[in-house]
Amino acid sequence: MKLRNLFSAGRALALAGLLAGPAARAQQPRELPQLPRPLTLPQALQVAQDNYPALRSRQAALRAAQADVRTNRATFLPQVTAQAQMLNATVNQVRGAYVPGVVPSESGSVKATGPDGRTNFSSLGALVIEWPAVTFGRYRADESRSQAAVSAAQADLDQARFEYQAQVADAYLMALAGEKAVALQRANLARALALATVIKAGTRSGIRPGIDSATANAEVARARLQVLAARQQARAQRTRLAGLLGQPTQEVQLDSMAFYTHLPQTAAGPPAGDTARANNPLLRAYSQRIALSDAQTKLYTANKRPSLNLLASTWGRGSGVHDATDDKGNFVIDSSPGAGLPFKAYDYMAGATLTWRLTELVHSGRAAQAQRIRTEQARADYDQQALQLATQLQNARLQVELAQQTALAAPAQLAAARQAYTAARARYDAGLDNLLVLTQATEVLNRAETDQALATNNLWRAVLLQGAASGSLGGLLGQL
Repeated sequence: MKLRNLFSAGRALALAGLLAGPAARAQQPRELPQLPRPLTLPQALQVAQDNYPALRSRQAALRAAQADVRTNRATFLPQVTAQAQMLNATVNQVRGAYVPGVVPSESGSVKATGPDGRTNFSSLGALVIEWPAVTFGRYRADESRSQAAVSAAQADLDQARFEYQAQVADAYLMALAGEKAVALQRANLARALALATVIKAGTRSGIRPGIDSATANAEVARARLQVLAARQQARAQRTRLAGLLGQPTQEVQLDSMAFYTHLPQTAAGPPAGDTARANNPLLRAYSQRIALSDAQTKLYTANKRPSLNLLASTWGRGSGVHDATDDKGNFVIDSSPGAGLPFKAYDYMAGATLTWRLTELVHSGRAAQAQRIRTEQARADYDQQALQLATQLQNARLQVELAQQTALAAPAQLAAARQAYTAARARYDAGLDNLLVLTQATEVLNRAETDQALATNNLWRAVLLQGAASGSLGGLLGQL
């Protein structure tokens, strides 16, 4: 009994899986391509640009703004309306006016005798062409506003792409720093293992005291812990980089340690003044917002003006109500479809209408005034961002100078530490020094190697910081 219930439950689960399969597949995110292995920095920037949802959102906003331009252009094309109708309705009419809306218009004509319940067929076909031929600047103002919206959307996309490239580049350099730290700690562990092997052999032969062997084992254990800590930090940095690339579940394999083979060239800095502001993506985005607000103000001002529409129409009508009347003065009504559906009368008209909404002068004037205030706000935001970027650029230049001085001084420290380690190892092997001196020399060498790698990485990151503040990463990417 339990086995049969188990099979029944299994079939139910299988059926539920088949039914939910299409919906589950529909909710899955789009499949992303595998990351290049190894991954270079330019490749990382391209992958981030293609995959990150925030950038795809800005790209969609740009396409929507471009579509709005085409939509606005279509509103100023001639409007062509075709209409055809067929009705079967009563012909009761009474004299007098009424407000159209809920009550439809009646078919037929007023009769001399009282109303009755007879019906007749009627038909109508019409073609109407209406064109806003002269808008007194409204069309150009609307076109300019649409183009300004496209420029603003493009500037927002460029700003988001640039800021994101800076984040990805910094994450890439941090991941490289983590990989370099792992390599250095592995080298330190290899030195500790090699020394421990020699010391153990000397201890077994009675040349070295037993405390040296215990100390060497402790140094090996400490070196292993340092390797594990470096691996943990490196994995965290690779995960951060993979998340910025839009693929947090994939393992990132970095290109190489080429960044540590040479120091980057440091430029004097970007041009100052208006040229630097024009080239900065962030300031361009704020500048386009000002332009968009100005274009909106001009559109509100143009709405005050009249519009001249050209109108042409032709139509035909058919009705079961005959033109002739009977002896009592009533129109003769034929209720058959053949009498009411064919067109009997044809008309046409052509003309122009000049429309000027006088109350729009007040409404559009106040809207334009409010938009001018928004433009002032956009200019203030632009000035604030320009001030912040100038401060960041000055700070970045100081960071580059300090990092360059540190990177140039680090090799001397590393050379001295290697020399000290070589001398301490030689003296220890010759029995002229104890293990404590050699251990201290090893720590100094490990710290010097770490400082050298950190100084080189910090200089690359300082160059990146300067490029991010100036609005161009060409100084960094051009050296790869």
